[in-house]
Parts: sequence; structure tokens; C-alpha cells
Amino acid sequence: MIKYILTFIITMVILLAGLWFYLPKDNPLLGEWISTDDIYGKPARLVFTEFGMFKDGSHVPADFDISRQKVTVTTNIATTEYLLVSENMIKQRVPRQTWRFFLRADVFEEMRESVTKPGISRYD
Repeated sequence: MIKYILTFIITMVILLAGLWFYLPKDNPLLGEWISTDDIYGKPARLVFTEFGMFKDGSHVPADFDISRQKVTVTTNIATTEYLLVSENMIKQRVPRQTWRFFLRADVFEEMRESVTKPGISRYD
């Protein structure tokens, strides 16, 4: 009898572990991102929602394939790969170019404010 109970418990643990592994993961890209370099004279802005992304002023439906450090965004136009550098930085794989780095919008604004503070002097 104990053998059947242990078999049942082990089976349930294995099923719960498999269910936990295949549950949808939180999307780390959700929110607004700003590029660290200027593209066409100004930083690029990416906005990801649960159902897609805003591109050129309109919402584009997208599917997100989330793995540990990589998120692949598939739209009806293209597939783009984003690698998670940290919680507040991602890098976008750009074909035939180098990587393009993006920061979260709030972190980007904080960095911009800290650099342009008028109280900074090299003689202090």
C-alpha cells in the first residue's frame, strides 16, 4: 500500500514540475525602451504591450517567444531577437549591423537628468 502512495506522490510531483516548466513566463520586454544611440538623428523608441508593439505610431500584433535570456518577437513583417543584458537593458540583433542597445525609458530619463545637472563642476 505504501508503494502505491509513494508512486502517486512521485507522479504528482513530476506532473507539477512539468506544468510549472510549461507555464507562460512573464514578458520582460513589456514597457517603453529607448535606444542608447541616435538612429536618424534621434533615439529610437520601442513600446511593447501584452499583445504586440507600437511601431511607427500604430499597434502591430506580435507573438513573443520567451526563453531564459532571449525574447524573439514575431510580427507579420519580421522576426526580431532581443537579448536581456540586465533588468533595464536589452540588445537588439540587427541584421548586417552591430547590436543596438536599449534602456528602459525611466532609467534613460534618470541618466539624462543626472548628466545635465547644473551643479556639476570639475573644480569642486
